[in-house]
Amino acid sequence: MSGHRSTAALMEHRRLKRMCRAAVVPMILLILPACTPQEATLRLKNDLPADSIEIIHARFPCRSPDLHFFGYRFRVSLNKEYGDGDICWNLLAQKWTWYILPEYKISRLNVRK
Repeated sequence: MSGHRSTAALMEHRRLKRMCRAAVVPMILLILPACTPQEATLRLKNDLPADSIEIIHARFPCRSPDLHFFGYRFRVSLNKEYGDGDICWNLLAQKWTWYILPEYKISRLNVRK
């Protein structure tokens, strides 16, 4: 009987795993068109008075204070100072939000909430 339970539990686990994958695909299709590195860079250039901005790599999930789903790690420099930060796509607001990591002096450019 215990063999039957473990088989049933395994089958249920597999079914749930397939359902989760099926739910992720439409979510990704909704998010990715607006989440290009070019769009993220454009937003940063509009918001930051920086000498240079570059996208370093994608973040999935994006580690932001608001737990956004997708984004990028970026590097910004201004007057020989530099810092890394995260720019994340806010799916609900349909806009980018960003912050420079607090260990960098240049994080003073962060928008205060």
